[in-house]
Amino acid sequence: MNLFRDERGSISVLILGLSLALTIAIGLAVDGSRKALAASRATAVAEEAARAGGQALDPHALAAGGAAHVDPDEAATAAKRYLAASGMTGTVQVRSGHIVVETTDSLRTVFLGAIGISELIVHGRGAADLISAD
Repeated sequence: MNLFRDERGSISVLILGLSLALTIAIGLAVDGSRKALAASRATAVAEEAARAGGQALDPHALAAGGAAHVDPDEAATAAKRYLAASGMTGTVQVRSGHIVVETTDSLRTVFLGAIGISELIVHGRGAADLISAD
């Protein structure tokens, strides 16, 4: 009489469960670090776009020998141009001497797709002052 006959296959279920848990843990580590890097890039692009907008001096005022000041429309255009060149989407708002750029990007997951998470969304934010030299 074989006492272990009823236990046949139980190790396979345990191995399967441990393999799934290990895949999820590796997925969180790999895809989590990729998400952190993508969020850092989104913030860097937003900050650089805001900085580009903050440096958009009014060319007509400079050509006429007037004071150097930032044209809000040119600031928004410069920031949007920077976003487009970076390949990232975002919004640009110019208000009361400030420019605020918010970016959004997505990245495909490497491991987490196995559990149904195929894409991660990241956001970044940057701001700059529109300073005039009178």
